[in-house]
Amino acid sequence: MHALRTIHKALSRDGLLVDTEPVSTHPRVAAAVALGTLDMRDWLDTIHAVDELLSETTTAGLYELEHEQHFTVTDSFDDGPECLETVSRWRGTEVPPSLACRLEATQATVTVEQDVRLRLLRRLTPTNS
Repeated sequence: MHALRTIHKALSRDGLLVDTEPVSTHPRVAAAVALGTLDMRDWLDTIHAVDELLSETTTAGLYELEHEQHFTVTDSFDDGPECLETVSRWRGTEVPPSLACRLEATQATVTVEQDVRLRLLRRLTPTNS
């Protein structure tokens, strides 16, 4: 909540805060064919924490949700090993062993499709400020 309060102070009156995060639990990984899915269920703990903090700030009158939308973002990698190296470092993400083997052997372009949530939060002026 500290970061959201700091951002609130920095935003102009009626300013907008753009909040985006991937919310897929099992994003699809593909080359010319489907290779499998990542396991991002642990990442949901982060999403739930963000949601709780945002709820606290809206209850405190700092922000109001102006708009929310979901869309698909596709990350592209030159090949499977590059994809594996990158996604293995993503917080809250596990690469199943069978997918890791397929990625290690893939020399074609690899894509990861994630559901991303975009929210626009309008800065409010709390009544006690």
